[in-house]
Amino acid sequence: MTQTDRTSVDRLRWLTEQLLVRDADVHATAVSALADEGDERVVPHLVELLVIDSIANDWERFGFPAVLRERDPPRYLELPEVRWPGIRDALASLADPDFDSDHAWVEWETWYSQQEIDPLDGFEEWKLRLYRSYLPPVGGLLDCEPREFDLQGIRWGNCDRSFLAALNGPTFVPGEAVDASGDADDRDVPEDDAPERYLDDDHVVFGFEIEGTAYAVPRWVLFPHELLNAELQGVPVSLTYCTLCNAPILYDRRVPTGGDGADGPSGADDPDGADALDVRTFGSTGMLASGNKVMYDEETETLWDQHAGTPIGGETLATDPDLFLDQFAVTQTEWGDWKAEYPATLALDLDTGYGYDYSYYDGNVDFFEHYWNREEIVQPGVRREEGPLPEKASVYGVVADDPDEVWVISIDDLREGEGSVLEAEIGDRDVVALLDATDDVAVYEAPAGPVERVETDEGEIALVDGEGTRWSLSRNELRSAGGETRERIPGRHGLWFAFRTHYETAHVLS
Repeated sequence: MTQTDRTSVDRLRWLTEQLLVRDADVHATAVSALADEGDERVVPHLVELLVIDSIANDWERFGFPAVLRERDPPRYLELPEVRWPGIRDALASLADPDFDSDHAWVEWETWYSQQEIDPLDGFEEWKLRLYRSYLPPVGGLLDCEPREFDLQGIRWGNCDRSFLAALNGPTFVPGEAVDASGDADDRDVPEDDAPERYLDDDHVVFGFEIEGTAYAVPRWVLFPHELLNAELQGVPVSLTYCTLCNAPILYDRRVPTGGDGADGPSGADDPDGADALDVRTFGSTGMLASGNKVMYDEETETLWDQHAGTPIGGETLATDPDLFLDQFAVTQTEWGDWKAEYPATLALDLDTGYGYDYSYYDGNVDFFEHYWNREEIVQPGVRREEGPLPEKASVYGVVADDPDEVWVISIDDLREGEGSVLEAEIGDRDVVALLDATDDVAVYEAPAGPVERVETDEGEIALVDGEGTRWSLSRNELRSAGGETRERIPGRHGLWFAFRTHYETAHVLS
């Protein structure tokens, strides 16, 4: 490195330090000077600042959850020094694009995620200082050891744990009590005590079963929480939801108190032993890794990969690096189909105690339309890649004993396929996947093949195996007339990009 280069680097570092000074005028001067320097190594710094600047200074359009936009933003975003005037012009002078839409910061993040720009040495420490100072609830979690994620790739999801509140301890009531398609006179409870009837037949719900009891949580009610913690039938669970990749996953919140996680998917060798397990309470960090939300647990502040259910930073990663959370099967379907298949289901009471106007999300995914439906918009931190499926294809994935390997089924391909049955091998298990009565994917251990899906005039679905044996479908198993069973294998929903980026190996089954 020449003396001139060294002097240039020293000046760039000094200018990037000025971006952290709590003075918007100093910011403006430093931003302008960095644009004049013309060195692309500061682009990562400026992109980080552009996102914070855009959201902090236009909270009414970009704050998340949207139901809180009419309330004051977090105090740290209101401070006058949380501004970097001229930031967009500086980026346009250093890079090829010149985005000028209302969502320019989203377009810059999409562009940046496709680049390979090496920042100045020390960028990671600079980013930690930025987050600790300007996004303290995020920075406090991000500054953890050990960690197995790239700090440059971690993106801020325009929210944090101080205002993206998990839905904790909600009330579930009989589904018929909140069914808006029914007759109000059919209620079995007094009018004054009756919950609000709000669930229409076409509302998307996340359905699951715990200890023989069925539950339904509407997507649009979970949307501004992204996570639900509850104890159902004595089982502590978290229904986690990544809005960016439309991934509802139901985890068992019990984890082993220590060890190497080698005795099963959860690492727990005694699932019934109260002394052997801790119960974690999960929340959202406000951070994204490869377009998927990063969770944390309140007890240890460990960071977790929401999609894989594995620790990625902090105490649990240090003590149980091979741990991954047990899960239960989640069905993503419409309320009308769910209640028809599970008429005794319980459903979420809309009176959650949080005071949100949940109707805002009824049929409206708001800002996330950009990420779900526009192919040109890429989730923050996700690099485009040609592959076997479109990036935003809806898929269903199953893991075996290794949390780094997943087998993926395209939901559209299964719906369009003749017979709607897929026979495959996952790990060392033969499985069969099909659409159940709710029109969602269900995966079971396979009986003898080849397997045919049959449906009665009454709409009941069954499988007939290669030996002519008929297998009836239930929530958790296939059962033959002779009493043999094949267990259901839980899987996870999401968009294809989340599977290819969050697992070392992703197989597409066809």
